[in-house]
Amino acid sequence: MNHHDLKESILKTLAYFDIQHYPLTAPEIWQWLYRFEISDFKQIIAALDTLESQHKVMQKYGYFYLSGREEIIEIRRARLVASELKLKKARRAIQFIKYIPFLKAVFVCNTVAAGTAFEESDIDFFIIADRNRLYIVRFFTNLILRIFGLRTYGEHTADRICLSFFVDDQNLNLEKIKALPEDIHFAYWAFQMMPVYDPENYLKRFFSANHWIKKYIPNFNFQTQYNNLVKPNIISCAWQKIWQTMWRGQYGDLIETQAREWQLLKMSPGVKEKAKLEDNGVVINSGIVKLHEADTRAAIHGMWAKAISDLGL
Repeated sequence: MNHHDLKESILKTLAYFDIQHYPLTAPEIWQWLYRFEISDFKQIIAALDTLESQHKVMQKYGYFYLSGREEIIEIRRARLVASELKLKKARRAIQFIKYIPFLKAVFVCNTVAAGTAFEESDIDFFIIADRNRLYIVRFFTNLILRIFGLRTYGEHTADRICLSFFVDDQNLNLEKIKALPEDIHFAYWAFQMMPVYDPENYLKRFFSANHWIKKYIPNFNFQTQYNNLVKPNIISCAWQKIWQTMWRGQYGDLIETQAREWQLLKMSPGVKEKAKLEDNGVVINSGIVKLHEADTRAAIHGMWAKAISDLGL
């Protein structure tokens, strides 16, 4: 093991999370360590001790952060509380949409999953649909959440659900929609997914499909058990089964086509134009709908590159 390379990796990892105002514990540094595979936790501690003695890294209350950035400890604590409260609201929203036919799983992503949400943040859902039924799921999810006033709309975003990312179960591998070759933010974003509704354990399939991320975060070990998952019930299972039986085969294909055409018609010309760009901020096809018009991946990569350059790396 090259001790110098390990220290560089730790600094690069802390530099990324510093952008999120998120100090890390030693075990978290081990799990999220950027491009450095290591099995001996003692080596992490030794490298952190060295970095502390060199005044490149500081530690307080068990959190490690770049020198001079002590204030992000309290920021992390405050945002963790906000994120936990939003998770409760996410589970409430799932109670309304778990009846939708062909809905396979719902993960919370972005700031709430990362524990970095503000009080005014929305709640981003990553939704997995059955193959060739993405637009049916998207139609009913939008409709139901809007009826109950839980969907982001106009200026109403705080504590509401943002439905900007849908995939079907044949498009779980997201490598093809990276924003740039070294898409560090996308790698961390994907592996911070948190399931809120996952009766068939699609989280495991998602991580397996995105094995390419392991080259960025080689020590990551996802957990397969999460607390407080919303469970299907007898009524929701029966309701889904009825409609999935009715809408299977060619008739279901027709409904899916109609749902897709109607939704494409409702999308703004600006969104459609951005879908033609090669930055993968907006993606619209039969298996993926990703509507991140203000995609931040390239900007975050630029901030991270500057931070590690300032550290002399």
